[in-house]
Amino acid sequence: MATRSHQDWAALIQQQSASGLTISNFCRVHKLSLSGFYARKADMAKTGTQQIAPFVKATVTSPTAMTTQAQPSASAQAIHFQHHTGLWTFPSTLPPRYLLEIIKGLQAC
Repeated sequence: MATRSHQDWAALIQQQSASGLTISNFCRVHKLSLSGFYARKADMAKTGTQQIAPFVKATVTSPTAMTTQAQPSASAQAIHFQHHTGLWTFPSTLPPRYLLEIIKGLQAC
């Protein structure tokens, strides 16, 4: 079994938040112990290890090339987050609760 560093666990916790997966499913996919994941997450919350970054700027954009439609469809629009980790792009149809989890995860970076 590989020993993970503090930074490794912080990254895994952030990845889970941004993935849209439940903790159970995320742990199953990444072959992590569910109890270990919860324990590390609780430890980091207690010690304040997850530093909160400034709020990320979000913009809603639509494609620049217009088709014969009068308005671009909702599925053609995208949500873009510029963050120090890079540019994050999501469909505008992303459920709000997932978007909130992603924002929380990016703030923890």
